[in-house]
Amino acid sequence: MTEARLAHVMIFVKDVPKMAAFYERAFELTREPSSDPGFVVLKSPSGAGVALHALPEVFASLARKTPPDWREDACQKVCFEVADLDARRQRILDAGGQAKDPWLWERSRFCECADPEGNVLQIFEKSP
Repeated sequence: MTEARLAHVMIFVKDVPKMAAFYERAFELTREPSSDPGFVVLKSPSGAGVALHALPEVFASLARKTPPDWREDACQKVCFEVADLDARRQRILDAGGQAKDPWLWERSRFCECADPEGNVLQIFEKSP
């Protein structure tokens, strides 16, 4: 039996083009061609990526504040390992996201962030 390979994680979003631009800019992901305007896959050079899917119609009327509330009540968090936490945190802010102050845990630095729609992300940098 061959090993399963993580291809991508899916995030449901209200504005697919805007969110795709955020993930491209903040994480240097590359958009794959899609014939569906409500779905896009963005890949990292390492292979795994993020898929963005338009929110189902039942949720389409969700009002979003500016800045949005963080969706901390969701049952998932997308985590990215980064080489330079401070630089990546700034890229997230520059791309329209939000970020809290970094913190340490077990010799690594972490930072809780949110994309422009409030989906919670985490970046972390392993200490040598």
